[in-house]
Amino acid sequence: MKNTVTCTICPNGCEIEVNYTTKEDAVITGHGCKRGITYSLDECFAPKRTFTSSVKISGTDRRVLPVRTTAPIPKELVMDAAQAVRTMALTVPVQCGQVLAENFLGTDANLVSAMTLE
Repeated sequence: MKNTVTCTICPNGCEIEVNYTTKEDAVITGHGCKRGITYSLDECFAPKRTFTSSVKISGTDRRVLPVRTTAPIPKELVMDAAQAVRTMALTVPVQCGQVLAENFLGTDANLVSAMTLE
């Protein structure tokens, strides 16, 4: 199988080609650094994304609070994460970086506030 990945680890944005049958026999070309190798393998075999969304909040003139995960989560859990935050409701005060859900969806990433509201 052949896959082309645009690396987002550094500002170079290398176009990396991965030819593989399994992870062990992957041939990787086009990377500008070693981090690109790891990124492209992860993208082909276990893609992850930093989850960002918003949660309902009361006690302020804002209706929603931006939230994000502290680390990328498996891509296949993104829709589950969206469903989980739909059921959440907060009240002020909330500090930026405040942990709202530890080990969010069992991913070892925390869901945190991305804004302070008092």
